[in-house]
Amino acid sequence: MSGQLPKPTTPLGLPPGSIRGLLAVQITTIFLLLLLVPEANQVPVPLNLYFLLSLVMVFFVAHGASIREKSDPSPSPLYLPGGTLRFLMLGGTIGALVYLGMNHPERFDRLTPDPGQFANWKFYLGSLAGGFFVGHLLKISPLPHGWAFQSFQAWVALIAMLSLVVETILQVFAKPSLVEKLDFVTWQCLVTGITAFYYGVRS
Repeated sequence: MSGQLPKPTTPLGLPPGSIRGLLAVQITTIFLLLLLVPEANQVPVPLNLYFLLSLVMVFFVAHGASIREKSDPSPSPLYLPGGTLRFLMLGGTIGALVYLGMNHPERFDRLTPDPGQFANWKFYLGSLAGGFFVGHLLKISPLPHGWAFQSFQAWVALIAMLSLVVETILQVFAKPSLVEKLDFVTWQCLVTGITAFYYGVRS
C-alpha cells in the first residue's frame, strides 16, 4: 500500500549490534570513570557493575553471530568501520589502567566493592540472569516479530540507555556528595535487569 512507512528491521533502524555497542560503551565508561575521578568524588566500583561488565563480553562474542562477520557486506554497528567500538573499549580500558598504574595506583583499591554490597549479589545475579533469560525467551517465542516487536525493542533500548546515563550521574556525580548514605540496590537491579533484557532479546 502506497504511503506506508517502511517497517524497521532493527531497533531504531540502526545496524545490528549498534544499541548493544552503545550500552557496552556506557558500561565501560562508567567503570573507567569510577576509577579516574579524583579522590574527592571517589566511590568503590559497585558490585552490580561487575555483572553488567559480563554483557560487554556478550557484545564482543556476538560478532559473527547476531552481529555481522567481517566478510558480511552489511553495515557494522553505528555504520562505523568494523571493530571500532571494540577497539575504543579495549584501547580506552588499557590506556586508563596504564595511566592509573603509573600515576595513581592507590585508585585500584576502588575495584573492591563496598563489603555491604556482597549481601546483595543474589539480587544482582537474579536481575542479570532473569532479564537476559526473559529477553531471549521473547526472541525465540512464536510471537510476531514485525513492526510492533521492533518498536518494543527500540523503546527497551532507549530505556536501557537512559538508565545507564542516570546510573553514571548517581555513581560518579551525585552519590559521593550525599551526606546520608542511600540504598541503590533497587535501582541497580532495575538497571541490570533492563540492560540484560535488551541483550537477551537481541543476542
